[in-house]
Amino acid sequence: MSEDQHNHCLRSFSRFIAMNMGLHFPERRFPELAQKMAALGRESGFVDLDHYLYQLMAAPLSSEQLKALSGALTIGETYFLRDPKSYRVLEERVLPALIAARRRGGKTLKIWSAGCSTGEEPYSIAIILTRLLRDPGEWKITLLGTDINEEALERARRGVYGKWSFRNAPEWLMEYFTPLGDGQFEIIPRIRQMVQFGQLNLAGDAAGAGSRTCGMDVIFCRNVMLYFHADQIEKTVARLHGALKQGGWLFVGPTEVDHQKLSGFSCHHFDGAVLLRKGEPRRKSVRPAVLPGPGEAFAAAPSPAAPPATGVPQARYTAGAPVPPADQLPASVEQARAAYRAGEYLEAARLSLSAPHLAECLTLAARCYANLGRYQEAREQCEKALQLERLDAHSHYLFSMILEQLGDAEGAEASLKRALYLDHDYLLAYFALGNLCRKRGEIREAEQSFANALRLLQRYDPAEVLPEAEGITAGMLSQLIKGMNAGLSRR
Repeated sequence: MSEDQHNHCLRSFSRFIAMNMGLHFPERRFPELAQKMAALGRESGFVDLDHYLYQLMAAPLSSEQLKALSGALTIGETYFLRDPKSYRVLEERVLPALIAARRRGGKTLKIWSAGCSTGEEPYSIAIILTRLLRDPGEWKITLLGTDINEEALERARRGVYGKWSFRNAPEWLMEYFTPLGDGQFEIIPRIRQMVQFGQLNLAGDAAGAGSRTCGMDVIFCRNVMLYFHADQIEKTVARLHGALKQGGWLFVGPTEVDHQKLSGFSCHHFDGAVLLRKGEPRRKSVRPAVLPGPGEAFAAAPSPAAPPATGVPQARYTAGAPVPPADQLPASVEQARAAYRAGEYLEAARLSLSAPHLAECLTLAARCYANLGRYQEAREQCEKALQLERLDAHSHYLFSMILEQLGDAEGAEASLKRALYLDHDYLLAYFALGNLCRKRGEIREAEQSFANALRLLQRYDPAEVLPEAEGITAGMLSQLIKGMNAGLSRR
């Protein structure tokens, strides 16, 4: 068979698994796809890869075939308490509110970890629940973990993990495990018994899930849809929406879904964690993939007409008034940062404006307003910050994000170029510029910016969380950019 025929076969098979499994293999990943499928074909007695692929496509996949394909084509890379910001929001905000409400009306909780891989995520949730509930025996708790990969689920049911599953985990977590020797640890029975596991293909027939996934209070579906096609992401989010109770929470990765196109959800940002809530009026939200984190040089501020925060005097400044030194307001500035981290953006904005002579506080205010969808106010505060500090690349980057939301693509591009002029190695600015050019159909410019971003990403370990990127790892951003590049090559 010729090379063209072979590529045609791989292209057809790529579409086939996208339709049946939701997995997206663009042409740049065809060699990887061929290598994995050739090994699977040999195990099934096929010498010719194309013959094997055509046979798979000739009829609906059996459960055994789906199990073999999911084992070969998916990689369950996870660990305990991964994405700690999400778990912090779950433990400090979402679950306490649910528990308080259910104490008054039926002690039930239903939580689903969709795409749970080898089980670290649902077990992490179970551990958090035991830390919060003083009377767990009186509660009816459904904690479901599902994945397409049956082999990964078998490992999850065993509940035995090596040291690699505990990287970056706090010391107290080991209280919930029994050492087995040789670096292996078994989760204690009372935690393992809290979690039910089942095989489920998110891209398959929703009816196959039955009642298992109905009426959920919380769904975790993080880093599952990164490699889905846009239409498959839309279908999956709609499916998850249908599985949630009114007011239920959906945890997703910061770059997995386009929050501006969602319906039936409101979007909430809590210091890097992205949550969607069912049934609230939709609010506009700046996508955290391109907004810098609060720990860097970004912040938020309140409306000048807003009332002062409780217990904090409101400072008033007029033209020509003396500006107090920065060290006179350390408490309110730190309070503003703490309010931002807690997702209390209006409060953080009010506190930030108590120090309007500090560029950092003005950018924090701008970020808060952006997260609230109040882009005009965000623009005003960011402009004030830039008047105080023209050479801050981070503020120019933030300003570009705000301008893009306001529909000023030319202004956004100019701000990104200023940020890159001030910092030639500004990774996220290259990514944002490439994405902006991609949307406008400027293929060559987009490819050049993405190439610069990929070059800078080589400096990071794939599992390393990028600064300012709201929990995105270098590997995730690299895959996202490569996927966008593949889309550009098809235009």
